[in-house]
Amino acid sequence: MSKTFIILILYFLPRILFAQDSTADSSQSKWLLSAAGYYYFIPGDKNTFTLIGYADYKKLHLEARYNYEDLNTASAFAGWRFETGKKFRFGATPMLGIAVGNTDGFVPALELDASYKIFDFYSESEYLVDFAGKENNFFYTWSELAVAPISALRTGISMQRTKLYQTRLDVQRGIFAEYSFWKLTAGVYYFNPFSTDNFVIASLSVDF
Repeated sequence: MSKTFIILILYFLPRILFAQDSTADSSQSKWLLSAAGYYYFIPGDKNTFTLIGYADYKKLHLEARYNYEDLNTASAFAGWRFETGKKFRFGATPMLGIAVGNTDGFVPALELDASYKIFDFYSESEYLVDFAGKENNFFYTWSELAVAPISALRTGISMQRTKLYQTRLDVQRGIFAEYSFWKLTAGVYYFNPFSTDNFVIASLSVDF
């Protein structure tokens, strides 16, 4: 199966499976669908593109990812969201997933988010249990701590740990800024700014 075909499946399958009938009762809850792409500009190495699709129905949360755990690797997750609070809001989504491709494995994961006024925090973590052997098991994480001075702008600090590419730093740290307009959100991340291992990620997400 070609890389392009896998990307098309991950992008369009949630819309095909979960699209709502236009004649459905408007009082019923609808699926919320979105997709996000991240393009890694890595000096001295091959640039990389990561694609993530999301589908939510009430508290059910589904995700499909490509080039996240490893190059030419697809993964799928299902989870259940728990949330609480009004002024200070906190949410947690435990998930179970599976990865296939260059890396095959079982993937328990957890997403956390919190917000208070103009401040927010987001984190996604997973532990991949590699079917090839426990020596290949790996803990992935991505976190953001941000402030939104205006509704369309969000900026802050970010951190990630991944084996998608190699640097001399085990944990990547940086800054980012996002701007939202219509149903789109465009962002730029600058990791390891005070290191020779610095690199940039450009992101674009869309809500359907």
